[in-house]
Amino acid sequence: MSLQEQYIFWRLTNYFLIEEGYRLIHLHEKKQELWLDNPAQKKRPVIRIQMKELSWSNVLERDIEQVMRVCEDLRKQMGRLKLPLINIYITPFEPVGDTSKWFDQPLKSENEKISLDNILIDKENASVQLRALEAELDVPQETFQIPDHLDEAAITTERSLVINHITAKVSEEQVQARKEKPYVTYILLAIQIAVFLIMTFTGGTSNSTYNLVRWGAKFNPLIYAGEWWRFITPMFIHIGLLHLLMNSVVLYIIGPMAEKLYGKWRYALIYVLSGITGVVASFVFNVNIAAGASTAIFGIFGALLYLVVLKPHIYARSLGISIAGLVVVNLVVDIFSQGIDLAGHVGGLVGGFLIAGALSMPKQYFHWRRVLYGASAVLLTAFFLWFGFNKGQQPYDPENANAVAGAFIQKEDFQTAQKILDQLRISGSADDVTYTNLAIIALTDAKVQEGQDYAREAIEQESFNPHAHFLLARSYEIQGNLELALKEASIAVSQQDTEPYVQYKKYLEDKIKTRQEV
Repeated sequence: MSLQEQYIFWRLTNYFLIEEGYRLIHLHEKKQELWLDNPAQKKRPVIRIQMKELSWSNVLERDIEQVMRVCEDLRKQMGRLKLPLINIYITPFEPVGDTSKWFDQPLKSENEKISLDNILIDKENASVQLRALEAELDVPQETFQIPDHLDEAAITTERSLVINHITAKVSEEQVQARKEKPYVTYILLAIQIAVFLIMTFTGGTSNSTYNLVRWGAKFNPLIYAGEWWRFITPMFIHIGLLHLLMNSVVLYIIGPMAEKLYGKWRYALIYVLSGITGVVASFVFNVNIAAGASTAIFGIFGALLYLVVLKPHIYARSLGISIAGLVVVNLVVDIFSQGIDLAGHVGGLVGGFLIAGALSMPKQYFHWRRVLYGASAVLLTAFFLWFGFNKGQQPYDPENANAVAGAFIQKEDFQTAQKILDQLRISGSADDVTYTNLAIIALTDAKVQEGQDYAREAIEQESFNPHAHFLLARSYEIQGNLELALKEASIAVSQQDTEPYVQYKKYLEDKIKTRQEV
């Protein structure tokens, strides 16, 4: 190419990048081709500039067809309904053949979403063509004027301005990235460590059933009873020191990477919302108590995997292999390990992928598929919530709930225990242990008749229930019927001759004897 074509190529690039704030979205040095867009002014067209010898019209035709296909892909990536493109050819000579149909008026794609305005700048007519380009783009006159005397220095100057501008932009972004600390990750780590310490030093260990549920672990009967906040709190609670350390290390490794790529507020939303989707999945498929940041951490895994789908040419090799490997290893460990909430992890992974798709990365054009990702996340979560709460209206194994209620009764938190036991009754899951616990609460609250009814129901469901007989005896004693009280106390002793029951029976016998003597 002559000096003139090279100058025009770099002068146009220089103006659009520096003066109008366009950004470089593609550069092919060997083909001497670049693509520019202006994210700050979306009404400005995308610009493609190519310096190329167009000897024949059929060469031009093939290139325009290829540009149309690329432009349609670009429109979809940008999420634009319509995309105008200025396609500038810088060439020494006009191509041989009739080219009027490509240059006389803008071309439209078959779906009419692409408007392609081809502009030819050849050596002989360059000045006139550049004036026409200035008018079409509303650029000040003589912006693209060719100097009377052209030499290598003029071209080097224009090229250096472009290279320096691009280098400065990259350096600026790198400096900014180094300055930005992953504060959101640090805050999340600080919260879960603080919660662990508070749980530990305010009575009970962090792996105590009572302490876990008291501080907000996922526990289905209490969620059925209306404690919806248990979809949020479990991601900040950990079951023991090892559990906290494992999750903290993983978050410390992958958190800063995700925070840098998505930005602070997107990263925070992905973490919290995917943590919730993970807890919702656990709510549906796991009846056990569950807690831990792993639902949210798997959500971050999902968000990083989304980048591989969004920009495979950038992330597939570097990020995709390592993150996919981590996910596979963790899920395989989940499958073959006891006490691991596999449903919560998968729910967090899927949730993180969909939520990341809805939010996308910073400085990305809006795309309609983001609405699809967001709608999918909302609808799936809503469906699982409906399914999970519907399960709460049906009978289920009460053993776990009875044990937790018993722990709260021992700590004299009768209100929480009552919630759990009432939920068992509503769902038709209550058994003899449930009614025994209800009798304890009722008698503690001086509701004698209610306690008596619960004790009878417990015995009716399971006659071998020494504590229910003991509670029934206590209710009769309070009502003044010592004979019936002694009868039930004797049954309790016959079923289990522990010291409390034996002493209570003796107490009733002495009381009856004293009354008879009087």
